[in-house]
Amino acid sequence: MSDVNHLAGEQSLAHMSLAAKELGHVANELCEKALEDAKSRLHPLLQNSELERLDQRVEFIQAFESALGQGIARKLAAWQPGVEAIFQFDQTRTENWDGSIHLLVKVPRLSDAIKPLSKKLDQSLLRYLSQLGWSRFRKRQSILEIQQVTPNELRHGVSYGAMFAAVYNVPVKIWPPKRRAR
Repeated sequence: MSDVNHLAGEQSLAHMSLAAKELGHVANELCEKALEDAKSRLHPLLQNSELERLDQRVEFIQAFESALGQGIARKLAAWQPGVEAIFQFDQTRTENWDGSIHLLVKVPRLSDAIKPLSKKLDQSLLRYLSQLGWSRFRKRQSILEIQQVTPNELRHGVSYGAMFAAVYNVPVKIWPPKRRAR
């Protein structure tokens, strides 16, 4: 049998086709929530500033990138029940975020459903962010990259599993959220 989970992929594709009709709405919600979350972390006098002015504030950009990545991770996990964990990788640690969100999805087996879902969600997110007039996204062709990694790849340190042995820029787990100790 192939390493690709065709049965689960077909079930997810059926669910995804329903979700695809709503991806524009989902992208809008994700972006609005991320903007709202990023603005809420700013001083109250700055929260109503124009987007281009907020784009110059490192704390706003970092909060937006984090909130958008986490929102996408939650949606992806809801749409793909086999997802075990989601990591954000290749994060730029400088003030100049390039506008990309890179996610690594840990799955028991590779799924045919994730790649087309990723492309459709990417285009919906980009369309919404471009409509906002945010110059950071005007000339972008893509902002979302989603890759898959299996436990076997992690165990042997091959393919995307090798990223977890990196000295710098190790993927950071963003889903499921850490449970708080009581």
